[in-house]
Amino acid sequence: MPCNVSHSWYEQVSEGCSVPFLHMAECVAKELKEAKLKPLEAGSPLRIGVLATNATIGAGFYKDKLQNEGFEIVLPDRATMEHTVIPAIEALNRKDMEGACNLLRIALQVLLVRAANSVILASDDMRDLLPPDDPLLKKCIDPMDALARSTIKWVKSSGNNT
Repeated sequence: MPCNVSHSWYEQVSEGCSVPFLHMAECVAKELKEAKLKPLEAGSPLRIGVLATNATIGAGFYKDKLQNEGFEIVLPDRATMEHTVIPAIEALNRKDMEGACNLLRIALQVLLVRAANSVILASDDMRDLLPPDDPLLKKCIDPMDALARSTIKWVKSSGNNT
């Protein structure tokens, strides 16, 4: 299901499904585990930022899935949401790409300054907002990409490569 907020209903949608129904947060958590990242502060757990809309953050599935894997979650505080994340999405809706990019960069920096190793861009609106050569993207995880890679792995492992 290639939509972040739709994962709020993952249990209901996947119930009775005859094929594996991959969960984006599980795909991200698996890739983070496989990456064997080191915490930025010695003796601390690995901290992963989640940047998303209020609806996706409120659903809590990224937080739950990542905490179950031993990660500490860094969410934007209220001021960051009110002054950067929400205005970035509003700017995007107005087709103000420069404003949206600048606000997204600020929101990412806030999470990185709070010692997040990586930041999950868990909003369909934020996807592809930054230019591909933006250095901040090296610190970001796109859940859609993780879902696509997991789907490819599943297809290859199932033996149905047609």
